[in-house]
Amino acid sequence: AILPGGVEHKLFMGFPREAEIWKAVSAVVPAVRAVNLTAGGCGWLHAVVAIEKNVDGDAKNAILAAFSAHPSLKHVVVVDPDIDVYDPEQVEWAIATRFQADEDLVIIRGARGSTLDPSADQETGLTTKVGLDATIPIGLDRRAFSRARIPMSDRVRELLRRLRGA
Repeated sequence: AILPGGVEHKLFMGFPREAEIWKAVSAVVPAVRAVNLTAGGCGWLHAVVAIEKNVDGDAKNAILAAFSAHPSLKHVVVVDPDIDVYDPEQVEWAIATRFQADEDLVIIRGARGSTLDPSADQETGLTTKVGLDATIPIGLDRRAFSRARIPMSDRVRELLRRLRGA
């Protein structure tokens, strides 16, 4: 049996959807660099997409294309290529430092959702979808949006790795 939201679900159902999302987003933006249906989103409901954009509207177009390619998606975060879509900490950092809700948030109410989502309306299957543009605006100095790199000794780095359980 395949349990919804488990590793098997991602392997058998999620990976093909990542390819569909990649294809759809590639049709509307200059370059897609990565697509990940996240473990925290049950390998099905949340996606992170890394793109290179030419204009600021590219990220919003990528969000809409991702929702179109995979109707079960509930959340889509679009990031720049310098963010690792497989690292939740980097994605959250991009949201914290590159996202402004009044300009970069896409909300789609009353859309078809996933039958695996217990928060969706159980009679109609409708849900609200959210897209976040966590990319650096065109024309701004990218260095201002770079993560600080603090040098540390190998010993300190190893201690931090152990503390984080990596």
